[in-house]
Amino acid sequence: MEDNESQNEPRMDQGQDPQEEAEKRQFESFGEAVRSAKDNATSKAKEAAPKMKSAVAEAIYGLTYSSAYGAVLLGAIAAELVPKPIKDGFTKGAKTGRDKARTARDKVRDAMTPKKADEASGEAVIDIEPDPAGA
Repeated sequence: MEDNESQNEPRMDQGQDPQEEAEKRQFESFGEAVRSAKDNATSKAKEAAPKMKSAVAEAIYGLTYSSAYGAVLLGAIAAELVPKPIKDGFTKGAKTGRDKARTARDKVRDAMTPKKADEASGEAVIDIEPDPAGA
């Protein structure tokens, strides 16, 4: 061990660059050190944000592209492998479901439209049935 040197302190000849040592800065106060750290972190974040945004956009693009490709591929394969009676059943079921949904929507719309205005008060009466959709 050399004169008055601690074992924990790095020596200049042990890999520490003299230019790096000169770049170290002494701060006048704790507040100045915090502001400097905040400014440094802000500038680094501004540099990293576009790279991060690009990486996230590429990941989302890849995920959505792969999902769409897989869904279409599976749909095309299933369309070729599924027997015709099953396809017809899906088609008829979907048509019937759409028709029932339209009927229910029309019933709700009719129930929610204002009825004849009350002449005395000028207010419109809305008559809502307990089961407007017929469900």
